[in-house]
Amino acid sequence: MRPFKFLFLFFAVINLILGMISGLGRLGIIMPLPEIYIHHGAIMVGGFLGSLIALEKVIPLRRKIYFVGPLLSAGSLPVFMAGSFQVAVWMLILASINFIMVYAAYLKKQFSLYLALAMIGSGCWLIGNVLLLWKRFYPMVFPWWMGFLLFTIISERLELSRFLPVSKAQKNWLYLFLALFVIGLLIPFHGAGTVVTGFALIFMSVWLMRYDVIRITLKKEGLARYTAVALLTGYVALLLNGLFIIALKEATYAYDIVVHTFFLGFVFAMIFAHGPIILPGVLGLTVKPYHPLFYLPLVSLMTSLLIRIAADASIIPIVYRALSGWISMGSIILYFLFMIIFTLRSVGFKKSS
Repeated sequence: MRPFKFLFLFFAVINLILGMISGLGRLGIIMPLPEIYIHHGAIMVGGFLGSLIALEKVIPLRRKIYFVGPLLSAGSLPVFMAGSFQVAVWMLILASINFIMVYAAYLKKQFSLYLALAMIGSGCWLIGNVLLLWKRFYPMVFPWWMGFLLFTIISERLELSRFLPVSKAQKNWLYLFLALFVIGLLIPFHGAGTVVTGFALIFMSVWLMRYDVIRITLKKEGLARYTAVALLTGYVALLLNGLFIIALKEATYAYDIVVHTFFLGFVFAMIFAHGPIILPGVLGLTVKPYHPLFYLPLVSLMTSLLIRIAADASIIPIVYRALSGWISMGSIILYFLFMIIFTLRSVGFKKSS
């Protein structure tokens, strides 16, 4: 099974690299493969994140048929590059349907609310992919892809924090905020839906900062504290994202600010936080790599986001948007290099001991 894991991870990483290259292309930087510039969002959300998240959930089921999903989502990249838009999006649609079936298999074994929430997230991914095929308009798709990752991440946090002393009533507030978010998606997004969605994100971020395990792990050391800092950073970004959605309707680069505050600020902070726990597990390793150097890509990534927001808001010259893109790409690459180096180091240390 392990060669399968490496193969899928390899394709996910290729999607990440080419997704970042397409992002630089959208910033006006001349990069190779200009045909993928327009599909930056589909490559990052479907090809990279969708494949990686699905792979993590498929492996424990030990049924090879479910690997078809991440294979389709990761494999959509060369199809996008070949210019076959409809075929590539159909691959993402089928991958998201497969992902729903994966969660259905888990729920059939044992029902849990956090898995049901994750299944709703995979449904949001499916809706976004269908809208992309139908309308070919990424701004219409983006809120549904937000829902995919939001429900997935909150599901993970609820699973990891299920033994905390959080009452049923307190959790019900979080479920209400998630419901408000979905209502905001169903209402025309540039009307009242924007306000509903924005407030839902604000309320969720405050809830997570108050009730997640970070209030305990921030006081610890090593990996526990690093994870808590990364999570807190992501929750602050989610709070800002809600504020930006409400307040920046008319700004020239409002869409860019909202998209990247969510995906760079929130989603990648979550990846940086969960990476030392989840990524080795995907490969069947029991180590949890950590080094204080992990803070470096986290700080530089958030710095790149602040530069991008400031440039988008005309606080600093617009040319700094390109600089922010280079810093973002460098930060993500550096993080995964550290992950590889310190995972191998941890494995070597474990064998020697």
